[in-house]
Amino acid sequence: MRNHKYLKLFSSTLIIGLLLAPRFLYAGATKEAILVKGLIQSVEIIKDPWGISHIYARNQKDLFFAQGLNVARDRLFQLEIWRRQASGTLAEILGRKALKKDIGTRLLKARVNLKQELNHYHLQGEEIITSFVRGINAYINLTRENPELLPLEFKLLGIKPRLWSPEIVISRHNGLFRNARAEVAIAKTVHFIGKEKTRSLLNLHPGNPSLAVDRKIDQSLISDKILELYRAARSAVKFGPEDIVLSDYRNLMAKGSFSDLSLLPRSESFLEAESGSNNWVVSGSLTFTRGPMMANDPHRTQQIPSLRYWVHLVAPGWNVIGGGEPALPGVSIGHNEYGAWGLTIFAIDQEDLYIYETNPANPNQYFYQDSWEEMKVIREKIPVKGEPEVTADLKFTRHGPVLYEDKKNHKAYALRAAWLEIGASPYLASLRMDQSRNWEEFREACSFSRTPSENMVWADREGNISWQAVGITPIRKNWNGLLPVPGDGGYEWQGFIPIKELPHAANPPEGYIATANQDNIPEDYPQPLGFIWTDPYRFARLQEFLGSGRKLTMMEMMNLQQDVLS
Repeated sequence: MRNHKYLKLFSSTLIIGLLLAPRFLYAGATKEAILVKGLIQSVEIIKDPWGISHIYARNQKDLFFAQGLNVARDRLFQLEIWRRQASGTLAEILGRKALKKDIGTRLLKARVNLKQELNHYHLQGEEIITSFVRGINAYINLTRENPELLPLEFKLLGIKPRLWSPEIVISRHNGLFRNARAEVAIAKTVHFIGKEKTRSLLNLHPGNPSLAVDRKIDQSLISDKILELYRAARSAVKFGPEDIVLSDYRNLMAKGSFSDLSLLPRSESFLEAESGSNNWVVSGSLTFTRGPMMANDPHRTQQIPSLRYWVHLVAPGWNVIGGGEPALPGVSIGHNEYGAWGLTIFAIDQEDLYIYETNPANPNQYFYQDSWEEMKVIREKIPVKGEPEVTADLKFTRHGPVLYEDKKNHKAYALRAAWLEIGASPYLASLRMDQSRNWEEFREACSFSRTPSENMVWADREGNISWQAVGITPIRKNWNGLLPVPGDGGYEWQGFIPIKELPHAANPPEGYIATANQDNIPEDYPQPLGFIWTDPYRFARLQEFLGSGRKLTMMEMMNLQQDVLS
């Protein structure tokens, strides 16, 4: 019994008290204790009336173990689908219709040094992430001992959850990336209507970037087939009546009673969400309270279960509350005792599509510089429900995964993605932000945040407001990244721009900073970062409102998030 410790769970029907104050438990609370192996000391979890868990631990390992166990207790089926998306094992429960998605997922897997990867996100990243995974697995093991703990969805599909590993947490499948899709679309449009008409349809800026396609590229061969596996990997997970093993439910679905399968979650987290998001920070000079305010409105699809998960984490060195994605430790958007932060997309171009000539005598060879170069081939076996497992040959050039082969025309198309580099798992670097005590520490934490590319804003109790653009940004010396390029060695990245050298600002004279996915690159900024931004009308409205000169209240901040002015 030495390794067994109590995890105490409380549900309170009353307010717990101030979110960052010492905990209070009021009359009317119910208590539950779980004896679980893996804790060093006992941990307390209090659920408030809104379902937010407040986790109190005496050390870091137990804190993240408890976060993992707690989210598994609340979102186990969502975690299982997340795990299958990350590992490319959906066809095992959905059959052949999910096979291309699994192949695409495996192609786009980050094949990195795991220890180096985990410790990028925090100085104790390996400890934090492995503790979180152990917590998830501890709850999965509880369901094996007590099958009645399994949510209904597992019974509908006739499956059981499987154990996690750190590789699932650092998956890139949940990322918002760009702009391989745009490259194909722009190249096709230029081919059909020409450069100038294409330019007139696009709002490209800053500058006047070229839309000239390299002469070595046959534009007539560029088609949507190139991105078929890429799109499949990022597509939503959908269930149909044929996936349900319980006959009563299957019959109801077949009759249309559950036509949209709303009782089963669909993952929308792959969408690029270019409809927009907003954040802003206002200094005390513009507020009635004389303290700064931070507001964030990340526009993501509303769904059940939610893409977001709220939690309050308390342990020595940790006191942070906010929202994140359920499969990730820590908090992505929130506040601690010192400051608050939020994010919106900052549209850095992190992808390039390379086109190769392949050897007619050997399609696994591509021309690079002055000779034929061998593709790396990884053979993987993919389980498929109701069928023998399928063998897939995953091919890679020096630039990245081969998305499509046109053997008739001796072409291959590969993706070079900055998000396949070390430390580019979405949102995980927020672990460093969670412990930031001032702008300098927050900015240092931002320098580890490689994806998604974001506008991070910060406001603190000392009255500071600030902004730092983040994201891993390839340096392209001889092209702008808007169109596919030959993979023969003429178009190579020259490293990455240090994140601290990306645009940033602190305590501007106007007293506020606002971002809304608009082009907010300073005019004198020396490097191209991207050319496709959302229209600036939301930013214009923020400028109008925040720059009005009147003193602002928290209620006005809330109303501005719901603003409908046309």
